[in-house]
Amino acid sequence: MISSNLHRDEEAVSAAVATVLLFGGVISIIGIMLLSMMPVIQELEGSLKRNDMQAQMEIMGHEVTLLSESGVPGDSSEVELIPVDGELRWDRLRGGMWYSASWYQDDTFRIQGALDLDRNIDIRHAESNVQAICYEDMRLGPDRPFIFTPNSETESVIVTPKHGLTIPLGPVIIEQDGIEYSLSIGEVLRLDSDSQIRSSHDLIGLQMKGESGSVLATPTKDNPATGKGQHWAVPLPSGESTIEVFADDDLLVQWDLAGESGDEAIVQSSAVRIANSWTKSVNLTEDSILEIITDVDAHLLISHGNQGRVSLLGEEGNFVSKYFLAPHSEGNLTISNPNENAATITWKNGGVSIPANQVGVVTWPPLNMESAATIESSENVQIEWSVGDSGLLMLPAFDTGQVTGLDFMEDDSQTIMNYTSEFEDYSMKLGMDGNSGILALEDEGAMRCIAINQTASGWISTTLPWKSMNGIPEGQIINSWREGPHPASIEITLIGTEGDSTHANLATAWAFHISRLTYEFDTSITGLEVAWSAGAIVTNHPELNPAILVGPTDRQGPGPRFSATVPSLHPTKTSVTGSGNMNLDIELTMRESLASTTAHDVRRGWVGPYGDAIAAWSSNNLDSSEDWIVNPGRLDLLNDYVGWVPIPSHGPSEAVWHTGGQPIQFNLQISSLDVHLSEVSS
Repeated sequence: MISSNLHRDEEAVSAAVATVLLFGGVISIIGIMLLSMMPVIQELEGSLKRNDMQAQMEIMGHEVTLLSESGVPGDSSEVELIPVDGELRWDRLRGGMWYSASWYQDDTFRIQGALDLDRNIDIRHAESNVQAICYEDMRLGPDRPFIFTPNSETESVIVTPKHGLTIPLGPVIIEQDGIEYSLSIGEVLRLDSDSQIRSSHDLIGLQMKGESGSVLATPTKDNPATGKGQHWAVPLPSGESTIEVFADDDLLVQWDLAGESGDEAIVQSSAVRIANSWTKSVNLTEDSILEIITDVDAHLLISHGNQGRVSLLGEEGNFVSKYFLAPHSEGNLTISNPNENAATITWKNGGVSIPANQVGVVTWPPLNMESAATIESSENVQIEWSVGDSGLLMLPAFDTGQVTGLDFMEDDSQTIMNYTSEFEDYSMKLGMDGNSGILALEDEGAMRCIAINQTASGWISTTLPWKSMNGIPEGQIINSWREGPHPASIEITLIGTEGDSTHANLATAWAFHISRLTYEFDTSITGLEVAWSAGAIVTNHPELNPAILVGPTDRQGPGPRFSATVPSLHPTKTSVTGSGNMNLDIELTMRESLASTTAHDVRRGWVGPYGDAIAAWSSNNLDSSEDWIVNPGRLDLLNDYVGWVPIPSHGPSEAVWHTGGQPIQFNLQISSLDVHLSEVSS
């Protein structure tokens, strides 16, 4: 046997154990270091995702701006978005904005809660009494037809597509009783009045009863402060009609009707209280379209068959006023005085006194009056022009000055039809004489007015005349926008006191739900996004704090000029969401001028999580103003700066366009763009 001498080397064992422990410690340290570095790595990855999508959305935003500002309906562009990671989706309910413009010096108009999907809205106008608020559904967005319900007292409707800043590509599709009709710009279609009409484009139309009637035609785009216009494209029924354009200025009238056209200049008389008018009689063998263009704001009166009744608009844009322009056409003036005092009505070389709460009728025009005339009253009155003994007329309300309200003065000689809203917040009354007449055709979203009659320095709470959509699923909200129970875009008119007028159109606001295209991604924090919203590219990366990457586009100067085009982007019904390569097919469907006139106060507000950041971004140049540095928050002392100013006391998501008190040459357009989002096929 071989003997061995084995022994344990304690030092070697200790060294081996130490090596293993050291290796384990190093691994643990590396693991801890990697774990602590993960947020940094994720943030670097998040920055890559954000910057990559920002660059792609800037390309998309450039294409959207080109289409919005200079495109015509039918123009389109394709953009491909390739997410690094994350998902592209539409957010239809958290994006929106509003503009407001005041038409008189030192007036302001602010709104709050107009896009909250419920019936509540707050308005603020501290300078004078608020008489009424009027709302109109603008019907913006894809698959949202204009819906018309003819009055049951009429027999037929003649319609033509409404002219505008741009015309629709291809024919307008009109549907009634399951039958579709194609109608191009310049064409006229006659339909029955017994069922609802749906149209892919807004229509101008007349509702006919019998063979005669009169109407004060609606301009293609009226002056929001006066209701007058400079362009009309109106369907005219076959037979004899008299057309009168009247204004308080020299007139240049260009007309086109049934293949004939012409132009004529009429110089206004220098006589006191005499206005100006142009008249033409026509006899058509078929329904045709009448197009008239003037060089100044005017009214257009159409009398068909030498019968009919129309309410005259006051000089402030409503039917209740002390100042009117009366046409030269022969007939009668019916003057309604709802006041507790007698009203003295005067015109050149004549006048009449109407007792309190009475109605008076005078033959018009007076002897030796050779043109339209200005009429003044000592009290608020309504004036109706009529010819013959037949006519249809929507009675104006004395509380709102428009054809919807709660306080009416009825004529006992007329047959009155009453219509009340679902929530009983306004009514309409149709007055009928004889067996014929004409009414202007209005869609289901047409102006409806709520009486206020309050003076307040703070917010006034009132209601929207539509159903509440608060708390219901998104699909039902989208359907309500399409069918009309609640609007996706609203035009709001403020009626109140200006000087000695109690029913002046003081200001207008426009509020829009605008879909946001969002790219959602995660880092060490979830819920991050890069989004396109109403022309701005925004993000909440890296720490959920709102930031503006690219601001909204508007045009400024030279001087006190402001112009903006709101890109209203909406997905089609077949658009998808996804995280792959996505293709956006963007098509311009409509571009409309909302206002192009002189304003005295212009404001902009944003709805959603980025309102404060956009208001602050828009006023970056304010830091260079010495007046603002010396007197922060004092708009009345800010004389060296023109541009947006956020006013914290008014809410940081709202800004006012400051011009140092100078009138603003204000131009606002909106472009409706349909976007089809689809995944790129490999």
